[in-house]
Formats: sequence, structure tokens, C-alpha cells
Amino acid sequence: MDLDTIKTKIKEIIQDRLEIDPADIADPDTADLFAEDGWGIDSVDVLDLVLGLEKAFGVRLNQDEEVKRHFKSIETLAAYLLTVAKPVAA
Repeated sequence: MDLDTIKTKIKEIIQDRLEIDPADIADPDTADLFAEDGWGIDSVDVLDLVLGLEKAFGVRLNQDEEVKRHFKSIETLAAYLLTVAKPVAA
């Protein structure tokens, strides 16, 4: 799995679970996940996103600072998942 594939999958998860269309975001890969002028997700959305990511990438994302610092943008999250993701059947 490469970085672009992971970024695409994250955007699909956000669109499916949070009903946010990536086409509505100016620069979806680098936009801040939490900023109103970015993706605008909140703490409840994060829980739903984490569940989707864990299922899609076969990972367990805990709540420690190491993981939290990667939840800045699609790009930073994808780079992190690239290092920890396991192949999961679709």
C-alpha cells in the first residue's frame, strides 16, 4: 500500500462516515483536520474516524500523544498509517 492509496482511503472513510465531501475542501491532503477552514471535524467525529481507520487498515489507534500528533491533516495521518498499517481484505 502506498501513500496516495492511503490518502484516498482516508478521504473515503471521512466521506462515508462523517459525510464531508473532500471536493468541498480547498486542499484536502494538507487541510487541518480540526480547523473550521479545513475539514472541521470535532472530537465525536474523531471517534468515528478512528473506528473506520482501525477497520480499514488493521491497526489499533490508542489515545496517546504519539498517535494524536499525526491527526493534523490527511497527509500526516497517511504517513503515520503507512508505517503501521497491515493489509486488510476489502
